[in-house]
Amino acid sequence: MVHHVINTALTLTIWFWAAAEILLQIRQRTRSARTERTEWLSLLIFPVLLGGGIALAAPLRHALPGLSYSTNAPPLEVTVLLVAWAAVGLRLWAIVTLGRFFRGTVHIQHGHRVVSSGPYRWVRHPAYTGILVAGLDLALLTDNVVSALVFTACALIAVGYRIHVEERMLLDALGEEYGSYAARTRRLIPGIW
Repeated sequence: MVHHVINTALTLTIWFWAAAEILLQIRQRTRSARTERTEWLSLLIFPVLLGGGIALAAPLRHALPGLSYSTNAPPLEVTVLLVAWAAVGLRLWAIVTLGRFFRGTVHIQHGHRVVSSGPYRWVRHPAYTGILVAGLDLALLTDNVVSALVFTACALIAVGYRIHVEERMLLDALGEEYGSYAARTRRLIPGIW
């Protein structure tokens, strides 16, 4: 019974997250300023790599049953659910903090500036931290070491590429303002990286 309730809550969390992302994209399209520069490749790479990681997880789990484990214990399931809520909450907080500067694409808008409030006080890419934490958390639910590692690797490559592109574009457009912010603020993990 507890397992069913937690799985339902986790499923609802994923659907809520997807709906929130879509609604925020729609809202930001109507509120953002004119875009001066946009990079589209990372928008394609993200779903391809994440989708690829998801698509590989199930076959790998069945092909390598000796590397399986079980997350079917209520304390672990509750922990996974709470971490997912925290990660999704961080991502949505970061998006809302960016306000008109948030879009699904890497872009520079007219009047673009560095945002260093909210979660951006601690890391430069809190929305990506949220994605990675949620992804690592959900990867545990594959119940297989190799499946979890493959999904995690795909997520890290996608986010790493996106950060590389985004930072290069922000540094080119905002110069010293972004360079100074980057020098004092870590990328994804406060005080570490």
